[in-house]
Amino acid sequence: MQESSRSKSLTLAILPICLYLVIAPVWYPAIAARMYDNARLLQLGVLALLALSLLLPAVRGAVAGAWLALGNLPRALTAVMIAGGAISASFSGAPHLGALEIALVAQLVLLFLLVSAAVRVLKEKAESVFAVAIACGAALVSVQFWVTQVSFLLEGKQFQWVSPFLDFANVRFFSQYQAYALLLIPLAAALPGMSRTWRIVVYIIAANFWALQWMVGSRAVWVGAVAGTMAVLALTRRGRMAWLGQQAMLVVSGALIYVLFSQFVASAPGGTPVPGVNSVVGFGSQSDTDRMAMAAISLKMLGEHPLLGIGPGQWGLNQTLVNNAHPHNSFLQLLSEYGLLAGAAGVALGVLLLLFAARALRAQTQLQTHQGASPPTASLCAALVMGLVDSLFSGNLIMPHSQILLCVIAGWLLGRTQATAPGGERDAGGRRSQKLALAGVAMLAMSTTAVLTFEYLDVVQPMPGNLQPRNPHFWQYGRFADW
Repeated sequence: MQESSRSKSLTLAILPICLYLVIAPVWYPAIAARMYDNARLLQLGVLALLALSLLLPAVRGAVAGAWLALGNLPRALTAVMIAGGAISASFSGAPHLGALEIALVAQLVLLFLLVSAAVRVLKEKAESVFAVAIACGAALVSVQFWVTQVSFLLEGKQFQWVSPFLDFANVRFFSQYQAYALLLIPLAAALPGMSRTWRIVVYIIAANFWALQWMVGSRAVWVGAVAGTMAVLALTRRGRMAWLGQQAMLVVSGALIYVLFSQFVASAPGGTPVPGVNSVVGFGSQSDTDRMAMAAISLKMLGEHPLLGIGPGQWGLNQTLVNNAHPHNSFLQLLSEYGLLAGAAGVALGVLLLLFAARALRAQTQLQTHQGASPPTASLCAALVMGLVDSLFSGNLIMPHSQILLCVIAGWLLGRTQATAPGGERDAGGRRSQKLALAGVAMLAMSTTAVLTFEYLDVVQPMPGNLQPRNPHFWQYGRFADW
């Protein structure tokens, strides 16, 4: 009876996550006047529901079990990053911006723990709903893209690749969402009981999502895809070619859709050329120059503020040389904003995730000597590598979509790998202080983001949409400290 109650509570707790994965890529209601703020508000709303779920004893116990199962080193690094970041924020020039960032990081850690706990307890049930949710999100993007394209052609209008495409792709960096999601869509095709028709539908969705990558994708996503693929090929002994064949089929199918669509648009009256590879090549040299400049700025900040950094979320406040809110490199951003101690702890957590993925691939291969690594493990590891490598060139970890997907992927991978790990929840049951501490952190983080969100919205609501020309950070107007 207790096990059934825990399963029901965890199922209820992960439903907001699944809903987010479905609707976030096309989320654009008039909750806030600005697109970026809409994306952030949706994320904070989901994280608030997850924090409230910790009030349920079964969820609180399972999350505490996942926390204890991490081991001493990851727990210590997480504590150092959050505590060091909070100290950095308190001594920074914009403490409220720093507090927003740290509260968000704390909630994302809790999201990671909740996903891990749910997969450990619910097993295939949780994995199935996550796989379906990600595929459905990709399906909504694809359907909306093609419906918009067809309607524009029928009306004789020119389709603009900045707007409406990146409007309904939500935030401005669509490729940074794809970097985590592209390799995961086929997982829905392998679910138990999936008919051939539905498997074909899933493959069509995945091929269309790859087609969008061919149309507007960045170089960073391609570099990440190669890195993720190489990780699977290098660390698995059996089954790797089957996995590679499936993914290659989808990449090639996406390329074929892109080529056919480009030819059709080129011949259609009033058709707008598809950006495709030409946009990547044309933007390349300027992009490289900007990234070198941003790296130099980050290192200069770190040299001037080595201990505490400039403050979480404040890279864009402390430089005027480039029109960017972050250095497009997540590791450099952590070091320059959090300082050497807390920033290095964050970087070390990323490295530990990559090492864990490598061990997971090898362990699965050893356990399944005839089949090799399971498709979910291979895809999750490859997606994790792909997204984190992309973050070295795009800084995708400032984006709501990327933050949620990274936590879901990492928690999913940890949960399925540690599904048979002994005693995590039993240990947590006798350690009431751990559960109360996690619930307290969740409530404090949720309250902090809620209070500062209402303060921000109250200040910016009467502002015109074109007041702040610089790229946003956290909020659309998150790069000034006067609220």
